[in-house]
Amino acid sequence: MRSLLPQDAPYLVDLFENMGSESRYNRFLQPLDQVDMDYVWTEAEQIAEKVATVSYGLVAFVDMPERDDVPVGAARYVELTTSRAEIAVSVRDDMQRKGIGTEMMRLLILHAKIRGIEQLVGTVQNSNAPMWAMLHKLNYRVEHQSEGSYSEIIIHLHESAHRREDYLDAAADYSPEPQLSW
Repeated sequence: MRSLLPQDAPYLVDLFENMGSESRYNRFLQPLDQVDMDYVWTEAEQIAEKVATVSYGLVAFVDMPERDDVPVGAARYVELTTSRAEIAVSVRDDMQRKGIGTEMMRLLILHAKIRGIEQLVGTVQNSNAPMWAMLHKLNYRVEHQSEGSYSEIIIHLHESAHRREDYLDAAADYSPEPQLSW
């Protein structure tokens, strides 16, 4: 695993090509089975180029029988403000449920905390059980607001254990929204 670089667009395209329909839908919140590859390349180049300015990303590789250094995952955050950033994680289908996404998220969180980011935000399909399981493993308070088939999430990075206990007490009052999870 290493930092995403501006010249890494080909790795992002390779990763996209090895994500199935459900993985693409979960990651991009829209069906992308019949997408024009020129569009994919343009998006990959823009994502990779942003790491030089307002974002930070990681790309994970493994050696496969068919070739070495195969890109299997990517994760990044884009700074929205000095204290808030949007996150995204992608892992190719044949490498999911191996801890790659979780480890990338842990490293992104460490980097974000060093940069002074207090909250990571994102959108997660409610049916995306692997992503919810990964968020649970992170051991940070995750606030989520359901919006139909997806939820807007906030991962709180700089809360003390005492502050988290206060939120658990509030959650015990059966307040309907927002929901909290660990």
